Amino acid sequence: MRPMSRLALWACLVIAQGCRSHHEPPPAPPPTPPTATARPLQLAKPEALELEFGRAQATACNCFKADASAKEGGACATPRFGAYLLALTWAPTFCRSHPDKEECGHLEESFGATHLTIHGLWPQFNDEEAREFNCTYPAYCGGLCECRGSNAPAKCFPDPATIPPAMGTYGPGFVTDNFFLANHEWPKHGSCTGMDARTYFQSNIDALLSLPGDQGTPAAITDNVGGSVALENLRAAFGQADSVAFACDPKCNLVEVGVCFLADEQRRPAARMTCPKSVTGGNTNSCVGNGSQPRCPMVKIQAATSDIGPTPSCANPGQGPACTNDQLCQNQGWVRCARSGCCTTVPKR
Repeated sequence: MRPMSRLALWACLVIAQGCRSHHEPPPAPPPTPPTATARPLQLAKPEALELEFGRAQATACNCFKADASAKEGGACATPRFGAYLLALTWAPTFCRSHPDKEECGHLEESFGATHLTIHGLWPQFNDEEAREFNCTYPAYCGGLCECRGSNAPAKCFPDPATIPPAMGTYGPGFVTDNFFLANHEWPKHGSCTGMDARTYFQSNIDALLSLPGDQGTPAAITDNVGGSVALENLRAAFGQADSVAFACDPKCNLVEVGVCFLADEQRRPAARMTCPKSVTGGNTNSCVGNGSQPRCPMVKIQAATSDIGPTPSCANPGQGPACTNDQLCQNQGWVRCARSGCCTTVPKR
C-alpha cells in the first residue's frame, strides 16, 4: 500500500478535529402537556368547541341540572345558545332591600324612579338545548372560571372605558360602587356571548331601547307608579305576552322584568321569542307562580321616596354603625364606610 501523502494526512487530521469539536444538537424538549379544562375536550361535542377569545377550549363553570332541587352540576363546554334573557330592575323595590348601593342614593330624582333599568343581558339555553346539556345557561366562559370568587384577579374585570356613557342612565349599577355590576356581569355572562366588552354593554342598552314605551318602559308601568296594575295588562304592555316574565316580592311588589330574545347566528340579541321553561317556571316569573291562578293578579309598582335610599339610621340588614371614613369602620371589623354613612361589609371593586 502506498504511504499517505503529507497533504492527505493533513486533510484527514483537520476533518478528525472537526468531528471531535462538533456539538451534538440539544435534546428536544419534552412535549407540553395539554392545558387542563373544566371538562375534558374529548367529552365535548364538536359543535360545543366554539373558538372563544382565540382559544378552542371555551368552557362554562356553572351549568345547572334540570332538577331544581339538585346541587349545581358539573362544568360543561360552552355550546351555542339559542336565547337571551334581558333582566330589568324596578329600582324603587330593589333599593328598599339594598340601601347601601350608590345607585339608590337620591333615587327619587333619577331615571330609575320611573323607568326600568338594566340588570344584565344573559345568554340562555332554549328548551331543547337545556334538555340536551342538562343546563339552563352558560357562564364564566373562555377560561374565566377563576372569576367566580371574591378574590377574582384584575383580568376578570372590563376596562371602564368600554362602558357606554348612556349606561349611567340605563344601567346605573354598572358604573356606581366602582363599576360593581359591570365587574360581575361581564365575566359571568358577557364572556359567553362572543362579543367584546364594549359591544356587550351596548347590546344591553340596545335590547332595552327596543322594548315598547318610553325608553324601554311601557306606560302600564310609568302610568301606575305608586299604584298597581293587573298582571295581564302588564304582560300585554310589552307587546308579546309569552316573551316576558315578571318577578315580585312576597307582597306582590314588582322587582324585576325578564324579556326573552332569540340569539342570531352572530350570537347577538335578535327578535323576541317565547321564554324558555327555565325562565317561566323559575323565580324570574314569581309574580305568576306555578299554580293555575297567578300568584299576583295585581302587581304593585312601588314609588321612589326619599326614605328608600341610604339612611343615616344604619338600622338596615348588613349595615354597621354610622361612620365618616373607612378607618373608623375597619377599627370595628367592617370593610369600609359606605356612601350611606354606615359601615358595610361590601367591598369596593
